[in-house]
Amino acid sequence: MENVQNLINEIKTNLTQKSSSKKDEVRVMKAMLNDTSYKVAVYDKSGKTGEYCPAESAKQIVSSVLQHSAGISNTEADALAVNYEFGTVDAENMVNISKEFVNSYVHTGRKIAMGGREKSNVSIELKEIEASSRPFPKVVGIDSNGKKIYGRGMSKVGAYESLKITAPCPAWIDN
Repeated sequence: MENVQNLINEIKTNLTQKSSSKKDEVRVMKAMLNDTSYKVAVYDKSGKTGEYCPAESAKQIVSSVLQHSAGISNTEADALAVNYEFGTVDAENMVNISKEFVNSYVHTGRKIAMGGREKSNVSIELKEIEASSRPFPKVVGIDSNGKKIYGRGMSKVGAYESLKITAPCPAWIDN
């Protein structure tokens, strides 16, 4: 079982570009689902309110599934869930569920508060971008030295959806 913080540091240290990596997403998710020592501090306007452990939540889900589907006691289900180790397929599914939750929920018109953390207070909302025309550099000729001459071209862009991230300075950070 990988330690989440060590894995995050390893990925950050070996980073050569900021492009997305499905492999790294799954590795981090798998570690988060299994590493019960990984806890994040949770904050609100009054400051630190507690800690959250993703692995403990995941184990509670497993326990609940076992209890309700197999008809076993809560104690028995908890004992089995504690020993369950999430695999790569579990992590892939959880990454996909998490992404689709964000993509679906923003369509309700509400923001998703990502939760206050030590140095952030991020929320996400849907932003609709209207159709428009946008300028782009267009080659209009070649000068006597063979260099391209650029003018202004216009391109039509259809309406689309984006995400708006709001991240004000958290109230609990000392100024």
